[in-house]
Amino acid sequence: MPLLQADDLFRFYHPGDTEVRALRGASLSVSRGETVALVGPSGSGKSTLLACIAGLDEPDGGMVTIDGQRMTRRPEAERAALRAKSVGFLAQSDNLFAHLSVADNVGLQMELRGTRRNFQTISGLLRSVGLEGRANAMPQTLSGGEAARAGLAVALAADPPLLIADEPTAEVDRETENHILDALERRRTSGGATLIATHSNAVRLRASRTVMIADGRIVTADVSQDTRVVSRVPPPNQKIMISDRPVRTHKTFIELRRVSCVFKTSTQPVNAVVTASCRLLPRDRIALVGPSGSGKSTLLNLLAGLEEPTAGTVHWPDLDPGPSLRPPQIGFIFQTPSLIPALSVIENVRVPLDITGLRFPDAMHSEEALARLSLSDLREKLPDQLSGGQMQRVALARALVTRPKVVLADEPTGQLDHATGQEVLNALLAAIEGTDTALIIATHDAAIAERMDERWNIDAGHLTTGGPQEAVA
Repeated sequence: MPLLQADDLFRFYHPGDTEVRALRGASLSVSRGETVALVGPSGSGKSTLLACIAGLDEPDGGMVTIDGQRMTRRPEAERAALRAKSVGFLAQSDNLFAHLSVADNVGLQMELRGTRRNFQTISGLLRSVGLEGRANAMPQTLSGGEAARAGLAVALAADPPLLIADEPTAEVDRETENHILDALERRRTSGGATLIATHSNAVRLRASRTVMIADGRIVTADVSQDTRVVSRVPPPNQKIMISDRPVRTHKTFIELRRVSCVFKTSTQPVNAVVTASCRLLPRDRIALVGPSGSGKSTLLNLLAGLEEPTAGTVHWPDLDPGPSLRPPQIGFIFQTPSLIPALSVIENVRVPLDITGLRFPDAMHSEEALARLSLSDLREKLPDQLSGGQMQRVALARALVTRPKVVLADEPTGQLDHATGQEVLNALLAAIEGTDTALIIATHDAAIAERMDERWNIDAGHLTTGGPQEAVA
């Protein structure tokens, strides 16, 4: 008997007068000692399916059984007890308690599942995901990749029979992804079962079996391991050359002069950025690359004025600071979409317009911003009714609606399939083409980095600018 059996699952949402059919009779099973990759384009129903299987959402039809016990149509307290006993769940984000260290997050999960907290076990778990040196770090000091690995350690804390993971490698470099996959392979060989929603070809190739979902239906199971998983043929990776644009001006949008940023922890300080100097000019198209935890997110936060430097200075010579502490002409796309849960898609996109008071033609119409990112049909939906990829596109529309002079994007395509990621990048480049807008994208995706004109490398907080276009680690 399979450890997990999901039969004929339906899930409908009703935003306003419309009906969104997130799942339409989806069925799958996972056996002990098996790693199953769940693939499909953004918005296909992967996250909804995982939530229904884990008992975090109740399907409108169908049944889920885990280890012979029914998960569906039970009170929440009973679902939570079954989850605690049989399921480790790794969401796309928010897997850690912000007030607890990495080690304490893992230890708390062990206690919640009735396992005694053990230092050696915690150290072993962190070592297995490559975080042995970050046990005492607080979640806010972690990079996106480190946070994903810490969340995986939490999900594995009580060695659950079934691990469910939603895009566990979306924001990590290749080396870190292989580290995570090695940990999952060790788990598989010892009899553990894993169901992973993913866009990663590397995850799919290491899985025992692949299941594809599209429009809420399982359309293909046991996909051949030599078949690329893409939703459709991606657009050409044509790089927009500097020679195709107007001649640069002599303006400087942002300048960092020997900037350092140190995070204090209970044990030892973390040097996130070390004496970095750089200039961002009009029409720059820059890929910021480096391994997980190298300082990419911190550097973007410093450029935007979201983080105060410990040493050095940040200048915005040709940006109007306005009445705020930081220039309003900077559009920022975070690793996680950071949408306001109570607001609809269209309302989230309007927020920057309401804050700045900008109106057309200085800013886009909110409807135009949605149309550029193919989101018009989702305008009335709430964030919890969207897939991770859809939420990220909403965040991109929100960043572009003010027609910013600078766009700083932190892994904007990390949770998107290859084709959708290229389409989102096309929309971003098209939105700023012909303007002075400068763009920096922090990314692990070689296909994204190759389309930029320049590459900045950062490793262990040390920044090198103007590097050649090489393969992204």
